[in-house]
Amino acid sequence: MKHLLTLIGLFAILLFSGCNEQTEINSPVAEREYKLISLPTPTGLTVESIFTQNMVIDGDIGATFPAEFSYESGPDELVTINSNLNFLAGAFAGTVDITQSFNTESAAVNFGPSMQFSVAVQYTLTISGVDLTDVNPSTLDFVYIAEDGTIYDCEYESVSMDLSTGTLTVVNAELHHFSRYGFVN
Repeated sequence: MKHLLTLIGLFAILLFSGCNEQTEINSPVAEREYKLISLPTPTGLTVESIFTQNMVIDGDIGATFPAEFSYESGPDELVTINSNLNFLAGAFAGTVDITQSFNTESAAVNFGPSMQFSVAVQYTLTISGVDLTDVNPSTLDFVYIAEDGTIYDCEYESVSMDLSTGTLTVVNAELHHFSRYGFVN
């Protein structure tokens, strides 16, 4: 009987010590250090450092929200950002004014308002005119960036770079919520 009580006690200790910290099952796990990929500094008379575009989307029906921004970064040099959000029917209920905001400092985008989706939003982003000489193609990634700067993996069809054109591309990244996403190395 004494051995049975000892075994029950050990089992209880193992059970409770393994479950003492709660985690959300859908939360991705931060994996590594990173550096956001920088964009060239705007030149000329540009005073804007943030480009924002809005579109009202009916989440019950779905829609595509394309956005394109560009700015001069030197003589005969242009940075171009092409973005495409694809909302499938049922992604969320009702209509919402969706925002895409890009800054000229890093290859990242902020989405708003903060919300979760019933069906993942598919996102494709291409940024060209970027100096990629210090970017390692084997560690290039497209990630979710939390408010505290922690990065989390993001599922996508593909991520690539073209050194000759200075182009970064992510195809069909799955966004389960709106926040900040970007290219890191």
